[in-house]
Amino acid sequence: MRASCIIRISILVWLTLLGLYPQAHAQYLLGPASPWTTNLTVLPGPKPRFQTVTGGFAVNTDAREQVRDFYNAIYPTSENVPINSTADVADCFPGTNAPSFQQAVLRRINWFRAMAGDPASVSFNSIYNSNAQAVAVMISSSGQLNHDPPPTWPCYSPAGAAGAGGNQAGGADGADAITLYIWDFGSGNSEVGHRRWILFPSEQIMGTGDVPATNSNIAGNCTYVFDSSINDPRPATRQPYVAWPPEGYVPYPIVYPYWSFALSNADLSAATVTMKSNGVPVTTTIQPYQSGDENNQSGAGEDTLVWVPMGLDATSESTTFPFGGTDTVYSITVSNIAVGATMVHFSYNVTLFDPLMPGVDYVPTTITGPTQAMANAGTSYYCTTLNNTNTTGYQWLTAQLTPGNVFENANNDLANTGLVNFTFSPAPPDYSILTTAPDGSGNACFHLCHNGPTNNPTSQFFTLNELLFPATNTMVTFESLLAYASPDETARVQVSADAGITWQDLFVEPGLPDDEQPVESVFTLHSLSLSNYVGVPILLRFNYAFTGGEYWPYSDNDTGWDLESLVVTNAQQYINPTTNATAGTNFVFTPTQAGNYALQAAPVIFTQFPLAFGPYKGVVVTAATNPTIVLNPPVLTNKQVLLNFTVNNLTNVTYHLLQATQLNTASWTTNTTAAFTTNLLNSSYRFTATNNSAPQFYRVRTP
Repeated sequence: MRASCIIRISILVWLTLLGLYPQAHAQYLLGPASPWTTNLTVLPGPKPRFQTVTGGFAVNTDAREQVRDFYNAIYPTSENVPINSTADVADCFPGTNAPSFQQAVLRRINWFRAMAGDPASVSFNSIYNSNAQAVAVMISSSGQLNHDPPPTWPCYSPAGAAGAGGNQAGGADGADAITLYIWDFGSGNSEVGHRRWILFPSEQIMGTGDVPATNSNIAGNCTYVFDSSINDPRPATRQPYVAWPPEGYVPYPIVYPYWSFALSNADLSAATVTMKSNGVPVTTTIQPYQSGDENNQSGAGEDTLVWVPMGLDATSESTTFPFGGTDTVYSITVSNIAVGATMVHFSYNVTLFDPLMPGVDYVPTTITGPTQAMANAGTSYYCTTLNNTNTTGYQWLTAQLTPGNVFENANNDLANTGLVNFTFSPAPPDYSILTTAPDGSGNACFHLCHNGPTNNPTSQFFTLNELLFPATNTMVTFESLLAYASPDETARVQVSADAGITWQDLFVEPGLPDDEQPVESVFTLHSLSLSNYVGVPILLRFNYAFTGGEYWPYSDNDTGWDLESLVVTNAQQYINPTTNATAGTNFVFTPTQAGNYALQAAPVIFTQFPLAFGPYKGVVVTAATNPTIVLNPPVLTNKQVLLNFTVNNLTNVTYHLLQATQLNTASWTTNTTAAFTTNLLNSSYRFTATNNSAPQFYRVRTP
């Protein structure tokens, strides 16, 4: 056991050199933003068409649920996209990145612009991407940022010098870097210049370069922003100004200590701001003013007023904007703005909310239709229409239900040399996830740790392969031993009800300071209920989380999180799930075999981003047999003939009433005036016909 960590205060440096002290994860680098430049790039030939597959976004921030959908369905799709980079920093080779990775970066840019009310159809250009990639290699190799890199800089190149004027970040790549630019922490970023360039309304064409962390080299990003389009006439924005956070509803995770208000061709040097939280005054500290529109060209982007509420430390990346868990309204008034000879002011509200929590305007996507269907026959179902102008269609999930109990035992897996029900990620690890338990029992266990060959630790996941369908008595039990773990390393059991877009904690156990190690020395049995997810298909995972800070860089079994006997009881599983896309809210379900099924529907926004599935519709499918129609004896009442009939194995068909004056005749005619009534869908119906003096014979026929 690692008792040496207990005495870290007196020999801290020695322990760090020996690797016996929890190591600190590399922090982000975010230097001052680049100001306006007169050396704007003009691309050869006509400007490329916008790539609407990743842009063309618009969102009504006055509608809480529309913003929640916009965040939950689109923002996470830019995370964890494989970069597949061919860059080689050791050889100063910029290489290229996966197109899907670049599209994820572009999607994050346009997402933020749409939230801010900007035109959200920015596109990338291959020339800018190439130059920005050369900058990213210089950042990674040097561990520094520089908008005017000298020729002596590691991996210097003319292409890198040409692209170095854009936003630069170290310690992050891809979409995470774009979020850093909106965050814009640091004492040198009190004018939020990176944010101003990402949200500059006239931007049309940008470029991205990204290099992942490798060995001792940090990750790097350059987002090129100096296309000549920034001199184009300012396009219309949702409001005359561009604020961050924007007016309306805003998910709290993307609100940061620096608040900003930008307005073109205005003088905000004497502007003031007042702010209230649910009617209570909030202290604000206005930051040093730096103008920046296309006329002055002295700062970044538009003229912008920046302030920090509540005395927060906006210079530190560890500072988050406070959020109490419930919708919180902030009222802002910016006054003393000089627009020419006129003084103006603007007032608006910002409402912070939890995007995991539906609001009062939430309407679940419920399904209507019969609870019984027949194999190899089509049955129609309909779902609730989503009141969201960005809806372009619906996605339908159909799956069979089967008993879903799970038992994953490390001793069995060790004997069979393979997992059965769970998948480990990211794969492959550089250590064995099956090891001997550290409690001295001699049993096997599953082992999660943050040791890695690149000194860039990431969260480790143990994810159940099946989609669970919980009941009121569904339980998850497991044996857990969290050994040597820092406060920045946390053992979590999580579920996702939206196909892995967001995850909720069922169990959380953080590590401890090094002088209190280990956290545990024996296995503890935990039992978790899934009753809050009855009727909702969920994913289940064990997450040994790390989001930055200190970690234990070892892989032996007394460091990290050890698990054993992972059991799920009283659950059903989805098997053979299939999805179908429809333009409207109707769907024809045609199962091929009998059994219990679950149907769910999810709206799709912007043609490619499905929202979370709504409540399930249970359907019992029976084997197909010969269909029958049985007509009951007619009932005469008040000059009408009531013709009740029952059907078997007939669904969603049209019925016709035929009549004739002679039973044995070919002259049967259709009674088009008879009223049709459904007594019980797919079971019992009635025709009501007018009674006349002549005798009639009746038949019921399907087309």
